[in-house]
Amino acid sequence: MKFLLALALGVAGACLLAPTAANAQATRTWVSGVGDDANPCSRTAPCKTFAGAISKTAVAGEINCLDPGGFGALTITKSIAIKCDYNPEAGVLVSGTNGFVVQGSATDIIWISGLDFEGLGAGNPSNPLSLNGIKIISAAMVTVSDCTIRAFTNTNGTDGNGIFLSNTGTTKLFVDNTLIGDNLNVGVEAKPQGGATGNVEIYNTRSTNNGTGYRANGTGGAAAVTMGVNHSEASHNGGAGVNSTSGAGPATVTIAHSSLSFNNVAVAGGGSATSNLRV
Repeated sequence: MKFLLALALGVAGACLLAPTAANAQATRTWVSGVGDDANPCSRTAPCKTFAGAISKTAVAGEINCLDPGGFGALTITKSIAIKCDYNPEAGVLVSGTNGFVVQGSATDIIWISGLDFEGLGAGNPSNPLSLNGIKIISAAMVTVSDCTIRAFTNTNGTDGNGIFLSNTGTTKLFVDNTLIGDNLNVGVEAKPQGGATGNVEIYNTRSTNNGTGYRANGTGGAAAVTMGVNHSEASHNGGAGVNSTSGAGPATVTIAHSSLSFNNVAVAGGGSATSNLRV
């Protein structure tokens, strides 16, 4: 009798523990063009979308791409790395929305690399005008590396950017080795909101055929916004290659070892904004 009771309790305990094990999040997950979001997102049973994979990935974990594919729009709410550097056709194909929205905590670290963000807007009059390739609302640090971002063409006067830093707290953004083109508004715009501070470093990056190449914009109520453009290019943009516009707080851009060619104007500023040019 005691043996049967012990066995019954053991089985009951195993049943209680089973859901916990089944729901555990992995430190690394995978997506594939032939995956399924019902899968555990493992290497041998990948998910179909980034949204499906992130729910099964632990904080500070990593999502990788097994093969080319369009893995869908995503809202990022925790520290994570999304890295698809060895699959150049892995990307995010969206229509009428943002590609990625970063809305984490004040301590979250986000890494995005090796992705192709396509907004479908340039040259396509039937497209409902996608918003931004990557929109950043809150995080401690966001790194965008080895990406292409193009054809985000919303006409609402705010969106239509390749990368849009619209942060509500102190956020740092680093953009490296990225091609940003054919966006209606700005290649990379930093416009902190409501007394926030934004710090942007752009390195080895090209911004071409956008409305403006790069912009530090203090008109959102920023305490301060600073931008460094280093070893980079702004070319064939309809407005300025680099623009700094101050508002409630100062906007400062430092340009070093960079090429500003075939833009409407090379550098433009407004308010008390400062642009420091070092060649």
